Amino acid sequence: MRLDFPEGLPKNYVLVIAEKPRAAEKIALALGKPVKRYINGVPIWVLRKGNEFYIVASAVGHMYSLATDEKGYPVFNYKWVPRYIIEKRSKHVKQFLDVLALLSKYAKLYISACDYDIEGSVICYMILKHHGDERKALRAKFSSLVRQEIVKAFENLSRLDYEMIEAGICRHVLDWLWGINISRALMDIYAKSFNIRRILSAGRVQTPTLAYAVDTLIERRLSVPRPLAYPSIYVKIGEKVYHLELLDPPFNSASDAKSYIEKVREIPRAVVESVSVNVVEYNPPHPFNLPDLQAEAYRILKLSPYRTQKLAEDLYLEALISYPRTNSQKLPPELNNKQILEKLAENPAYKPFIEELLKETRGILKPNNGEKDDPAHPAIHPTGESTTKKLSAIHLKLYDLIVRRYIATFAKPMKVQFVNVVFNIHGKRYALKGSRILEKGWSKYYPYMAVEEKYIPVDMFAKGKVVPIEKIGLVIRYTKPPQLPTRLTLLKWMEEVEIGTEATRAEIIETLFKRGYIYTSGRSINVSDLAIAIVYILRKYVKDLVRVDLTREFERMLKDIVMRKTSCRDIEQKAKDVVSRYVRELKSNLNNIVQEFCQYVEPDDNIKLSIDKRCAICRRALYKDGLCLFHYEALKRIRETYTEWQKFNLSWRKYLERLLKLKSTGLYVKDVCKYLLKFGDTVKLQL
Repeated sequence: MRLDFPEGLPKNYVLVIAEKPRAAEKIALALGKPVKRYINGVPIWVLRKGNEFYIVASAVGHMYSLATDEKGYPVFNYKWVPRYIIEKRSKHVKQFLDVLALLSKYAKLYISACDYDIEGSVICYMILKHHGDERKALRAKFSSLVRQEIVKAFENLSRLDYEMIEAGICRHVLDWLWGINISRALMDIYAKSFNIRRILSAGRVQTPTLAYAVDTLIERRLSVPRPLAYPSIYVKIGEKVYHLELLDPPFNSASDAKSYIEKVREIPRAVVESVSVNVVEYNPPHPFNLPDLQAEAYRILKLSPYRTQKLAEDLYLEALISYPRTNSQKLPPELNNKQILEKLAENPAYKPFIEELLKETRGILKPNNGEKDDPAHPAIHPTGESTTKKLSAIHLKLYDLIVRRYIATFAKPMKVQFVNVVFNIHGKRYALKGSRILEKGWSKYYPYMAVEEKYIPVDMFAKGKVVPIEKIGLVIRYTKPPQLPTRLTLLKWMEEVEIGTEATRAEIIETLFKRGYIYTSGRSINVSDLAIAIVYILRKYVKDLVRVDLTREFERMLKDIVMRKTSCRDIEQKAKDVVSRYVRELKSNLNNIVQEFCQYVEPDDNIKLSIDKRCAICRRALYKDGLCLFHYEALKRIRETYTEWQKFNLSWRKYLERLLKLKSTGLYVKDVCKYLLKFGDTVKLQL
């Protein structure tokens, strides 16, 4: 539908392009007294600033995406097309893009007021590239939607941030080259393996992250716990009995443990080896960056990283907090923290905290900045502004977390006294530990890291003192498998190995859910057979796609674009060379891969797999000795670990029965235990 230029709009104007409608409205209100108009149902804001007319219009996130008309793989020819053409759920994009195209046609100057990051820079650039004139464009840089900051940004306009734009475009190109080619290869393999078509995806960051989840879960499923014997010793001090913590390694045989217990029973005394009393000062927490906020919101509010990011963006668009997609843990010196605190104190919930903070700091507000920095934005902080919009309960909880963290970072340290009494009991060392908070400091304002207090009568101990043992026993504990991964552990791992960005990591994790690669299991996550197959096959034939090294190298190159050390053209060519090599490897081994796919995926009744080639326990393809790859590995580990259990006088059958009862026993290991118990100890697993 062709749009005509509406009557009543100025013919000579500056076009301001925001990233979202709510941001556009905030910007328009900050710049003057706007009149809200509609073109084809899309809101715009018209205002006069000095001698100039301004029209503020909005994108709705990315308006353009990469696409190709070519079939098969590898494919390297792409073009930028409006997002609504290739995404069915993005029909609303057309309305906004049509309005931006119309307004861009008649504007005399353009101002990019999208979020000041790589993605925001790309969003505006692509609109100007297709519908405007980038040579007549300037950039407004701000970190919050507070009126004063927007006004300051428009008084200090700069050229377009071409380095960020090039890096952003290059990131999209890399992700597209990786994604479309490896995804098409995987879908081809799946279709040839099972005669069923299914949407699959792989990615430069997505696949190493999936591999980390798969490796963790496979190790859990193959976990064979080992028994360890811990002496359980209680001493009596005054009228109270205390349990001691073993400091030395536990016993790995029942006979050694029992021999030790007998010695202690014969001479039931503990000798004080050392007494230490230390006062530790815990500095205030750093201001939030996005990963820290996601971690704390997950721990305290049980929010997923993706949900936290979306809620924080809502708070930003209401001008309640600064820009959330930042890696910075620093509040800049020019930030007027006193003014922000005074505004926050207008809220009765925060007034007593802020009054106490200003009193104890005597108005000297020095934040405990962290090491991490971000050249574009400061740490996340409240603006002190209020909103007329009614926020949801979860929005308010997240806002409260941000405010409390902000207040706490200016506070005094928390002081804690730790008492540590070390005992020697027949050659083994034990500890009795206590703690007491001397000064709450910042924990008054941010009470989510409180120290659990435990009183120990330290005055009753001295080196060499003999303390009678009240009670002794023996506790058998078992080694634990790797912890179940969560959304947060995946996000933290991505941050640790430096793949993805603050803005993209949470969304990549959600993509793994959408593809059916991972699924929720309580608060934790689990992985599907399909995910296992993809990781194992890619690791065998194109291992660099699964490792973080190559992904991290390309991340570094993208940063080099911003530093003007390289160009997108050079990086793109390298990516094409790498992807070409991987696709050739997958194609040349296609028949082998198709045969191997059923080693990892347990097929359903629709998938034809000869019965005599199946695992004796599950429906996966045979690997060795009558078992699939995973049950064979489980059997091997069961046999290897039995030697350690024999030291606790368990027969083979009792050993298998005990493994079945333990929560720490892996899923594949339990499968094999059930099979062995059902068919007898002497059964030989082979066809």
